[in-house]
Amino acid sequence: MNVSIKQRASAVLAGLVLLAGVAITSAAPVLAAPAPATPVSQLSAADSTVTSINPYEWNTATASGAPPAGAICEWTPGAQACFERSGDRWWVLDNSSDGRSVTASWTNRLDTYPGWYTVDYREGSCVNKLGAGNWGVCNKDYYEDGTRHAYGIGSLLEWQACFYDSAAGTWHGCSSPPPSWTYNDQ
Repeated sequence: MNVSIKQRASAVLAGLVLLAGVAITSAAPVLAAPAPATPVSQLSAADSTVTSINPYEWNTATASGAPPAGAICEWTPGAQACFERSGDRWWVLDNSSDGRSVTASWTNRLDTYPGWYTVDYREGSCVNKLGAGNWGVCNKDYYEDGTRHAYGIGSLLEWQACFYDSAAGTWHGCSSPPPSWTYNDQ
């Protein structure tokens, strides 16, 4: 006996509905499952097309030394941006005497279902206006990857080192995004 996929889906749906104590007729439509979100292992910079649900955050870096050992860094010639997961701090180094500022420009994405990071929760930049050769730091506070929030449990970060003309409000290039998002888990 050949049974079509539609017939099998209808039978499964009817069984699930009967388990829930609801009667259906044979004319009940087969419901399509919602399209899945992108699993974290497949996220890339191209996935960052959703605007953050919160206002863009601008922070001016204060003078500091170099980041601690263990900080994760992205760079492009003339700019470096590092993130310290234990403390949620950004370090930004300007290595170019071109009169522009450099930034750590980041996106914080939250998990809505185990393994599906679909909410661009926060976006922002830590701007180093201290001049060439100087490290600056910004202190932030993100959800940890294992922390419960309004959307589920989990938090990822992605960032780039960028050139920014603070006076003109214009961007002048960024490093390539990292190959993967970083769990904020320390």
